[in-house]
Amino acid sequence: MHVWRWLDLGGVDGATMVNVFVALAGPVGAGRSPPTVLALHPSSPFANVGFHQEAEREIDLDYCRDHHIPVVRRVVGGGAILDGPWEQDYMVIVPAGAPGTDGGVAGFYERYLAPVRATLARLGVAAERSGVNDLASGGRKVSANGAMMLDGSWVLVGDLLLDVDVAAMSRVLRVPDEKFRGKLASGMAEWLTSVRAVTGRAPERPQVVALLREEFARAFAVELSDGSLTEEESRSLRELRGSRTTAEWTFQKDRAHPGLAAAPEEGRAIKISSEATLARADRKAGKLVRVTLLYRRGRIDEVQFSGDFFTQPFDGHIAELEKALAGVPLAEPEITRVVAEWLRSRSVQLIGAGPTDLAKTILAAAALPPASPS
Repeated sequence: MHVWRWLDLGGVDGATMVNVFVALAGPVGAGRSPPTVLALHPSSPFANVGFHQEAEREIDLDYCRDHHIPVVRRVVGGGAILDGPWEQDYMVIVPAGAPGTDGGVAGFYERYLAPVRATLARLGVAAERSGVNDLASGGRKVSANGAMMLDGSWVLVGDLLLDVDVAAMSRVLRVPDEKFRGKLASGMAEWLTSVRAVTGRAPERPQVVALLREEFARAFAVELSDGSLTEEESRSLRELRGSRTTAEWTFQKDRAHPGLAAAPEEGRAIKISSEATLARADRKAGKLVRVTLLYRRGRIDEVQFSGDFFTQPFDGHIAELEKALAGVPLAEPEITRVVAEWLRSRSVQLIGAGPTDLAKTILAAAALPPASPS
């Protein structure tokens, strides 16, 4: 029987949560560390921003600062969320070629979410795959997950909602006004659930951790042996905690396009000269795509993509794609062709959106009636 490593880190802070799997990916991928399953949970709440999102557009930064809630950016895609002690997290890091890694991202999700579903079933929660990366019970999300290939390893990160604090989760997100925040909280209550909500009680954390360990061992016919971080992994984690808790890292997406900083809110456009217009638009594909667009004389001048989509590799070289679109006519066939050819030439996979979705979101922004600057 193969032996994998089991790490129970207990409660950790946000900087550790979003970086520990990054620190392990290289050593596991190179064979210096064994395949590893981690159990951990947030020791206190933190705002967690998806890699392709703009933190300032997603998070109420003033509220987080006033309430001492850290804001971190992860390397996994998906949407902004408040993580907290009400959840139980798990991470799996296995080298390329490990069982279940030969079917691409979709196959990886299918294989590696199976033990999570089995754990939920043993807790009394029947869950099914929902969308690209979630598990849902009765149509309501109970487990959010992200997968990626990183430094020679396949990685799954996810959580089980043992309980849910909708008021706290909705409060850290940036919204136009408090009336909208009320609608957001109501909507979150309708699309999120928890083990407590389904079964009437929140299970004890040690029970959940033990079940996860049993089900991952069973699913892959391995022994999960207690271990600890190696010296190499601990050093890497310390370095990542230092470099990826800086403003330069957390707000990298917000500062990537200074020429678009004056753009209005989503769904609006503003005329900045006789020839140039700034606009922002959203489009829901499998995941949300957000476009900030500067155009003139029927062509793209500058564009930025953000949203809760995923890319493989995790950064997806999206900044290079944005540059490749400069000068392209505002026509769906042209934009789609450039995006598709660029993705193919760079071996980048979009997950939760496609070339047509990016093109249609650009055109939705270009179609907005522009207002004159105030």
